[in-house]
Amino acid sequence: MMVDVTYLAGVKTPSAEPMIPFAAPVLDFLEALSHELHNRREELIPYPEIKAFGFWIRRTHMDELKSRYADGRIRLGRGVTFHMAASNVPLLFAYSMVIGLLAGNSCAVRISSRSQEQDRKLCEIIEILLVRQEFTFVKKRISIFSCDRENEVVKDWVKECDGLIIWGGDEAIQSVRRLDLRPGGVQVMFPDRYSICILDLESVGKMQEEELNKLAYSFVKDTYAMDQNACSSPRYLIWNQKETLKKAEAIRKKWWRAVEKEAASYNLTSHKATKKYEALCRYAMTMEEIVEIESYKNLVYTVLLSDIPSNPEQYRGSWGLFFEYQGYYGSALKKLAVRQLQTVTHYGIQKKEIIDYVMNHHLYGVHRVVPVGDAMNMDLIWDGQDMIGMLSREISWEE
Repeated sequence: MMVDVTYLAGVKTPSAEPMIPFAAPVLDFLEALSHELHNRREELIPYPEIKAFGFWIRRTHMDELKSRYADGRIRLGRGVTFHMAASNVPLLFAYSMVIGLLAGNSCAVRISSRSQEQDRKLCEIIEILLVRQEFTFVKKRISIFSCDRENEVVKDWVKECDGLIIWGGDEAIQSVRRLDLRPGGVQVMFPDRYSICILDLESVGKMQEEELNKLAYSFVKDTYAMDQNACSSPRYLIWNQKETLKKAEAIRKKWWRAVEKEAASYNLTSHKATKKYEALCRYAMTMEEIVEIESYKNLVYTVLLSDIPSNPEQYRGSWGLFFEYQGYYGSALKKLAVRQLQTVTHYGIQKKEIIDYVMNHHLYGVHRVVPVGDAMNMDLIWDGQDMIGMLSREISWEE
């Protein structure tokens, strides 16, 4: 049943012919799309997420990703991959589609009927490129459409696709798994995750104002860019200090004032502000670990904790709500590293030290360790899964 399905770019039924990963026609199309987005930069000023996507698919970056798989192995795509992305993370559908194309597949991509304005805008531009004669081949490999999750078209694609990619959290994954799945199809699922940031208190305290503002800007980019809803957006900020410092409170407050300053352009609508305040009140009534709550012009709410709660993944920070803890980062990380912990951003502590701690203490969570400012950088390895490896098939052979 095709009722209430809106096709936004490409064709209704994409070709099932698999290709080699990083095929030239795909790379050429992505390069042209990157250039098109750059040429429209004035028009796209209201959509910074589209600008970031265009930069991500630039040719030099795609070639760098391709070089990772120049290992002599023989790979071929699986056929048609079906993608479902969460509606609260702008352009997630586009990143997923690009990864499917890079892996050698055709892509059927469903975006929510409640998709955001920038999603629709990008689809318009993609379709403009796909009608060009030089991209006829690529157009046959893309189908982007919008409909409700319960639509029969979704059920058909779940049943028939060669690869199923779900970005939508636990509830979305469970609802899809109740459908008929193709026995031989590969499934790549991205359940609910949360992330944290570790800052070394003494290192932050020694920073000059310009340097501090730059770090605060990077932190804001990691969090406010997606309304703090992305799985890689930190909710918890851990102040690493092995012993109490007299200036700790002054350093913390100076930091949050810098964050407030860098977040000044964030569009905190009345709806977001109300929901954030409701969440803060709820936590104030239910969390026994709360020591202090502070507000910085409504842009930033901070909740200082005496200890890490036993179920840290259940406390959501959105629109600028952060949980803080002061102490040795290793002790906090042990409690935070439940299976849902995805990304750890850091400053003032070496990446190797954090990774060694994770390895040596056999921690359950932690899939990424990146500097502050890189939390939102999409990679072909996500949640510990090599997406090119999973969405393509390796052909083994012997002499």
